[in-house]
Amino acid sequence: MAHDDLHDDEFNEQDSHDDSGEQETETKEAASTDDDIEYGSQAAREAMRQAMASDVEAFLARGGRIQEVAADVMGDPPRKPQTNYGSRPI
Repeated sequence: MAHDDLHDDEFNEQDSHDDSGEQETETKEAASTDDDIEYGSQAAREAMRQAMASDVEAFLARGGRIQEVAADVMGDPPRKPQTNYGSRPI
């Protein structure tokens, strides 16, 4: 009976090795799809550029204006520095 169990274990190990190859292939395919979404393929980036260009053209056609802002201009005013020194009760 122990001899049969040994063969069953070997059989199960072979099955698990066969399945892992299929899983690796599926994982690689999913990873490449995720990379295309995250980083964008060249075609996806080109499509995004075209969409952005058409949006800008539509904005300008409606009378919108594009203003160039200097690099040293900040949108939010500077704030007073905050400190917690001495704020703890004695």
